[in-house]
Amino acid sequence: MNKFGLRFLGNVKCWVFTFILICGTSMFTACSDDDDTPVIESEETQQLADYTIIYYGHGGGNLDDCLVGDMIEFYGADDDCYKNVNVCALYKYSTDIDMISQMYYYYNYTEYKELLKKLLPFAGKSVRYVIDDKIDRSFLESDVEDIATVPGITDIYGNDNADITNPDSLTNFINWAASVRPAKKYILILSDHGGGYQPDDELPENVAAARTRGVMYDCGHNDKHFSAKTLAQAIGAAKVRPACVYLDACLMNCIEYQFELAPYCDYLALSTFLVPGQGGDYSALINTLSQNPDNLENALSTYVKTVIDNWDKEAEEDKEEEVYHDMTITCTANLDVFGRELRAFTDRLIAAYQSGDAEVKANIDKCTAGAYKVETQCPNYDLFQYMLSLCMLLPELSTDALWEASYKSVVYEQSSKWLHENGLPVGCSILLGCQGHYCYNSGKWQGFYNADGTYEYLSNGTLKTGTPWGSTLDDTYGQLRFDRITGWSRWLKINEQEPNLECFSGYDPFATFFTDEE
Repeated sequence: MNKFGLRFLGNVKCWVFTFILICGTSMFTACSDDDDTPVIESEETQQLADYTIIYYGHGGGNLDDCLVGDMIEFYGADDDCYKNVNVCALYKYSTDIDMISQMYYYYNYTEYKELLKKLLPFAGKSVRYVIDDKIDRSFLESDVEDIATVPGITDIYGNDNADITNPDSLTNFINWAASVRPAKKYILILSDHGGGYQPDDELPENVAAARTRGVMYDCGHNDKHFSAKTLAQAIGAAKVRPACVYLDACLMNCIEYQFELAPYCDYLALSTFLVPGQGGDYSALINTLSQNPDNLENALSTYVKTVIDNWDKEAEEDKEEEVYHDMTITCTANLDVFGRELRAFTDRLIAAYQSGDAEVKANIDKCTAGAYKVETQCPNYDLFQYMLSLCMLLPELSTDALWEASYKSVVYEQSSKWLHENGLPVGCSILLGCQGHYCYNSGKWQGFYNADGTYEYLSNGTLKTGTPWGSTLDDTYGQLRFDRITGWSRWLKINEQEPNLECFSGYDPFATFFTDEE
């Protein structure tokens, strides 16, 4: 069985642990989900940790087994590490309907029937717990695969089916965690499905339209989710500033999210491509943080290497042939400098495109037609590879300042062995489109979200008009911090070449640019 389900809502594969444990502690009683009343130890017994990890997760319909495994990993670090690294976690299970429907495929396997039997009592419910140097982790030494061995197994937190994508819910949890386990630095993790950035995610609450991409999808609330705006709002309203925001989800290393979150954290840990179902290695995260109390950059870089190496090992064991996974650590302090250089680059690109020089325009169109797509269904493309291809054909677009700024924003990045060996790019993604529209595509289906708010789709080769998508490019993308700094939407509106619409293995983004003769 393939263990590599994906933390991307467009896929319903599921990676399943051979045992299930559900984490909690008995120190918390049920209360309102908006309750951020602190449970504080006396000053005599409380010790300020170097780090507190604040974990906020959801099963997203088919990841409950994987994310329960994540919670177990929080207990599995080296003993001494819990003296200076604490964990505060909140996790919401998927609804019973989603658990049953998503696991239906596995009903022929006895272990998955047992898995479902263990998970169903917790459907739609949440747990909230703390792990520190005083927690009893003796259950890890037992070979008994029984959920009753985990501390606080019956402790359910808050109301059933609480909306975890309400910004206030995340803000309150961050504040609560910081109050019960204060630390010198905070690492915020959001763990669930992800789908990158698209403008139709930024629709107001009262718009009844397709909302298909973002991060964290509450299956108990019609897959309502965080968008770039609402996630930044939630983090920005908290009483503490996270040192790092880590989105353990597919496709979230997009430039639009980077700039939106930059004012509210120091580092970002994000994946441009796909994240396997089991996600990160949280035991390793605790260990590396503990070993680097004063060097977060080194801790995060070490962690990324550990995770990617582990994913590669799992893929090799499962005989996966094409492995799209990666992670990048970005320093947010350097993003605005890069943004200003990218604006100057966009100015030069637009001027060249509108210069009237047919050869120049053809070269730019060639780059757009061959832009590297990070996932077939989404209209997001590798930004740095796109810039590089444009600068190779049109050197006048390039400046040393542009590339110096881009390098400084990246602390560490690593892609899967397969991506590296096939020369496929890893940077961060950006929205590309043609004459103001962007395109979703899956197989023979294509849907076009136009700049004026109209929606069109291809049916049997004929372009038809659908229901308007509920907003406009200016009222969504144009309101992003990224676009205010760079003016990228200006390029989206004037570009006349449809970007490459496929993402496939072995794709060489430079193959269409140069021939042997050249």
